[in-house]
Amino acid sequence: MTETLQPVLQMEHVDLTLGGRQVLEDISISLMPGRFLGLIGPNGAGKTSCLKVILGVHRPTRGSVRVLGSKPWELGHRAHHIGYVPQRALAGRYAPFSVYDVVMMGRVCCIGLGRRPGAKDRRLVEESLERMGLSGEANRPIGSLSGGQVQRAMIARAMCRKTRLLVLDEPTEGVDLPHQDRLYKLLKELQVERGLTVITVSHDVSMLSGYADELACINRTLHVHGDPREVMESHHLGNAYSCEFDFFSHHPHGGGGHHHDHQGEH
Repeated sequence: MTETLQPVLQMEHVDLTLGGRQVLEDISISLMPGRFLGLIGPNGAGKTSCLKVILGVHRPTRGSVRVLGSKPWELGHRAHHIGYVPQRALAGRYAPFSVYDVVMMGRVCCIGLGRRPGAKDRRLVEESLERMGLSGEANRPIGSLSGGQVQRAMIARAMCRKTRLLVLDEPTEGVDLPHQDRLYKLLKELQVERGLTVITVSHDVSMLSGYADELACINRTLHVHGDPREVMESHHLGNAYSCEFDFFSHHPHGGGGHHHDHQGEH
């Protein structure tokens, strides 16, 4: 029982340097089970890098990170409990595969490489497809689906294991507004139905704030973390979006950058 009282995610004073450039500085975030965290911030702010630290792809240069009580790269078979939905562009590599086959790929870590799926695997995939409203699309190539359908397929792929933590990187990018709303509603329903912990990176701050339990605004460092309403009203949010990182990105609203010198432009 004590495990349920442990944070699903515990980042303490995390720094990350990539290619000689510091992309994260002094990030501390704690997230309890069953919570929905929205990670927000301008382009180039380090949000995806933060996800990669959580997933164990990058190891912190300084500080510590614990996911489900362990270092992410030491989770072993418990990594099955983490579902990951990459940015939509990365879903393009699956274009020729059927929706069913793509979702079945989510079971590979449970089945083992080279082994054939059993009845349980097929049942879990079918249940995931049904839950995402994709039963009728199972045999279609995933490349033929709409943006919203592709994202629902990728969520089904991430959910057809014993998922306790669902991590999504820009799930609504390139998806029209009605489908964005539908995606967030589905995520909220899954959170409630399964006691799922959800971490979502998004640019769409206003819509995400309607579904997340907490927002954390990152622009290299953590500017503000808390209740969505408080974060949305916080002056720290404006500060985060007018930092030099925004100026150097291709963000169309890169205001405030002229207050800074041009170091790091290379």
